[in-house]
Amino acid sequence: MGRYGARWEGVLGSFLEVQLLALPWRARRAFGAVLREVRRLEAVFSRHRESELTRLVRQGGGRPSPEMREVLAAALALKEATGGAFHPAPAHGGEAFRFVGEEVEVLAPLDLDGLAKGYIADKGAEAALRAGARAALVNLGGDLARKGPGRAEVLVEAPFGPDNAPPVHRFLLGEGGVATSGVRHKGPHLLDPRKGRPAFGLQATVLAPSALLADGLAKALFVLGEEAFPVLRAFRARGLLFTPEGPVAGPRGGEGMLKRYYSRRSFFRRVLSGALALGLARAQAGKPWC
Repeated sequence: MGRYGARWEGVLGSFLEVQLLALPWRARRAFGAVLREVRRLEAVFSRHRESELTRLVRQGGGRPSPEMREVLAAALALKEATGGAFHPAPAHGGEAFRFVGEEVEVLAPLDLDGLAKGYIADKGAEAALRAGARAALVNLGGDLARKGPGRAEVLVEAPFGPDNAPPVHRFLLGEGGVATSGVRHKGPHLLDPRKGRPAFGLQATVLAPSALLADGLAKALFVLGEEAFPVLRAFRARGLLFTPEGPVAGPRGGEGMLKRYYSRRSFFRRVLSGALALGLARAQAGKPWC
């Protein structure tokens, strides 16, 4: 039993990194299984090439695949739970789709990027275990999914500062997912779907029972701020919200899942100096280490 890693560029417009705990003759098979599963689901959810998603939007609906129905159902649940702070058509608002029996009626240009990447990471990790890996950590463009025994340490960067800056927090991830929404790499780009304008915030990182949930809840935490912590509790998730005054962990009782590397005062100085040096630029944090 050993640890093995591989990385691919240009997957879903980003990168795919996989770390495995496996017997050596099963590792290669597991890497192939992850890549095939990710490519298969890219053909379901991609907005940038012909896919099931683009066909449903173009046709105004149809009969969704089981994978599409699962993600749409999760999107609907998160939209309702967050009061619209998470939305499957954030630039549109309002009702984006509705289920009609076995079919779905699409009412707006769907943007499932806020869930699909986490969902694909989850399914990639599951594929690795089916192929014989004992444990798998899948990093799909910064969305992390982990399956199997043991835990991985996920290091969280501050929303500003150089790429080689020390981490400010860490998550210990067993089975589940971690996702981050913020300004570090892309600048202010997240919309508040309720208001139709950019959301104000720095960075939000969420640990949840799945990468799909972490993906959606990180966006809700970014938009809602500390008001999202009760929603995270309902989904058995924990979050780390970066504010100008420093990072805030929640909901209450979840602080033990986090290790703070810097004091709040030190963090504030780092944010201020980083903002002056870089402006509001760049999004998503989280570096995995097995």
